[in-house]
Amino acid sequence: MVLRAEQGGGWEVVRPAGQPEYDGVELVGYHDRAGQGLDMRVLPEPGLTIVLVLDGELWIDPTRPVAAGIVSGVGVNSVRVCGRDVACVDIHLSPLAAYSVLDGAVAELAGTVVSFEDLWGSEARRLRAALAGTGRWEERFGELRAALADRLHTNRSVDPEVAFVWRGLVASGGRRRTGALAAETGWSRKRLWSRFTAQIGVTPKRAAMIVRLAPAIEAIVAGTAFSEVAARFGYADQSHLTRDLRELAGFTPAALYRAWHESDHDSGTFV
Repeated sequence: MVLRAEQGGGWEVVRPAGQPEYDGVELVGYHDRAGQGLDMRVLPEPGLTIVLVLDGELWIDPTRPVAAGIVSGVGVNSVRVCGRDVACVDIHLSPLAAYSVLDGAVAELAGTVVSFEDLWGSEARRLRAALAGTGRWEERFGELRAALADRLHTNRSVDPEVAFVWRGLVASGGRRRTGALAAETGWSRKRLWSRFTAQIGVTPKRAAMIVRLAPAIEAIVAGTAFSEVAARFGYADQSHLTRDLRELAGFTPAALYRAWHESDHDSGTFV
């Protein structure tokens, strides 16, 4: 297997070639070779992330040490994560894939960051030991593929109607009306709201807000004018963008931009 490795800011970043491995799954390896430490904020994104720690130490907020790693749910509101001498693998999951990988435990994770061991228990420790026991990224990614494939193929999946609505929201950048998507499935709005929230972790309306906000956050920290960000991503105006950003992430656009550029973002200030 061919790996793609990048070096920047003291971090080694390794990606398997040919991603995505499975629909809604992305793997990325990280190693803090310079020993500069990790201090980041997990912001809302339309997916879940498992950070599996291979070496070093990780804390949540930053007083809760975690051994095997962390899991961040859909719609996390600015949770701080710190680390030291970290080598890890990030497993990025769409909510559709996460529902199978985490055996339905998606709604319970919404808006939170928890220890990976709280979800997978001894399996999390076994997987961490297997990956930490080799210095070869090819073997680490292979071990992860096997663990994920087993869960993707054997655990339950979301309803096809829920998957249809989620994909419609993502394809439209969060702009499709959920009532129209519900009508296309043949479900009532009430039934869609109930099943979608149970399987994705947030209501369709909030999912649309998160899908729209994620690329807007990237544009804001890249220095794009706030009014242009609002227009580009379908907000009614800059005030609309500010309201959603404050509600979902706890920042105004200006505060988010300052926090990014006043910090050492090479060490992963935002995820």
